[in-house]
Amino acid sequence: MKDSNRELALAALIEAIDQESVGEFLEELEPEKGVFEIRFENKVKGYANWFWVVTITQPDKRKPATVSEVNLLAGPDALLAPAWVPWAERLAEFKRQLRAEGKAATDAEADAMIANMALSLSDHVEGQESKQDSDNGGMKPPTKTRVRQRRIKRADDNQDQDPESDSE
Repeated sequence: MKDSNRELALAALIEAIDQESVGEFLEELEPEKGVFEIRFENKVKGYANWFWVVTITQPDKRKPATVSEVNLLAGPDALLAPAWVPWAERLAEFKRQLRAEGKAATDAEADAMIANMALSLSDHVEGQESKQDSDNGGMKPPTKTRVRQRRIKRADDNQDQDPESDSE
């Protein structure tokens, strides 16, 4: 463990974030030869049991070490977000819950209840015009496109001629 690696890591960390967010030095690891991970305590509110990791590389001992990355990583006791569940699965579970509670007898009734819930939570009012104009994208497509006429240059007489008026 070199003090110069620790000093370089602390300087890089303070350059990247506020000094108040960095706590005490925790440890220095060498996961691979020439790669060092220097860990510092985290003082950011809301991130208890997280720590700062500065990765330093020095593949050649004759050259100075360089900072590769600065990360905030979760510790083993850190509070993490729950696993992501796709919307289709969450919606299916909510429909099953509505049927189990007796609020909806079929999926169609559950869909209608969900649509009513969405409308009651939204401040958007759907009018008649929106249904009528749903096919109108707001812009009409061009009715006629302009085609550039192609001129053919004859090698023998050096005259331009229309391809349509080929009367030879």
